[in-house]
Amino acid sequence: MNVVQVGYGYWGANLAKKLVESPKFKLVAVCETDPGRQQKAREAMPAEVDITDDYARFLSNDAIDGFVIATQTELSFDICMNAMCAGKHVFIEKPIATTVERTRVLSALAAEKGIILHCDHILLYNPYCCYIKDMIDRGELGDLIYIDVARLNLGPIRMDVNALMDLAVHDIALVDWIIGGLMPLRVTAFGHASIGKQETLTFLNIKYENFIAHIKSSWISPVKVRQTIFAGTKKMAVFNDMSVEKVRIYDCGIDVIPQKEYQEYAFLNRKGDIHIPNIEFEDSLKNSLEHFERCVSAGRQSRSGPESSLRVMRILDSAQRDLAKILKDDNI
Repeated sequence: MNVVQVGYGYWGANLAKKLVESPKFKLVAVCETDPGRQQKAREAMPAEVDITDDYARFLSNDAIDGFVIATQTELSFDICMNAMCAGKHVFIEKPIATTVERTRVLSALAAEKGIILHCDHILLYNPYCCYIKDMIDRGELGDLIYIDVARLNLGPIRMDVNALMDLAVHDIALVDWIIGGLMPLRVTAFGHASIGKQETLTFLNIKYENFIAHIKSSWISPVKVRQTIFAGTKKMAVFNDMSVEKVRIYDCGIDVIPQKEYQEYAFLNRKGDIHIPNIEFEDSLKNSLEHFERCVSAGRQSRSGPESSLRVMRILDSAQRDLAKILKDDNI
């Protein structure tokens, strides 16, 4: 699949490297307007990869199958629209857009043009997350009670989006996929802008019909934390991306024992074995890219395509409105 990449920042450099390494792709060009980043691309990329500041000249090139977009979110919308109008398939970094309305526009254009639009919600292609989803789908955890996420680090601080849009978007997409696209009943959020105007710390609560999801996102933590707890009525699973043992399954919970008297119950703690499954390492970004290529080859929409991306953006939009309301009415 012949592709052009637009953007060569921190994550763009990772994308370009994976594209060069994958036998599924031929990276024709890297388009970057910053001279310093252009030089880094020239030093890192094979000589046959064109390094340029003008992506538009590839739009009319029939040999180009797709665009890989890794620019700031505010810029990516126009680039994505231009690429799809030219009939190119698109792999775009998260979030897919800055608003629900823009996401709907992208989704409608992809449907009209028959374009594969893939948003890089990378956790959906993480082998450890896939293992836990399979457990949940088989009913091994029982009914979900809650999902608790902590995604913390010291920076990098972004000026274009807040911690919610930068970090929580990963986990919202994962929760959406895990539960099969159910929409929540209520979304609440609050945060704090300790540096600049964007919230560097956010707390997001998502209430579904039978369980809740809590997502904490921070750029101002002294330690890097990447942990998600999936609590079920039968078992509980912990995905800790900072641990050697990425996944632990806990055979524990609370058993409810009916008593003789009506409406009386006994609540017993149940603590069983801890299982550490042997899950083969796979590169999540490589999986995401090659899933995109398979979707293009088969003519089917991506796991993280427009429909799931729209659900994620609706939750993000609701959370952003709640953040704005709290800032406006911040008093006791």
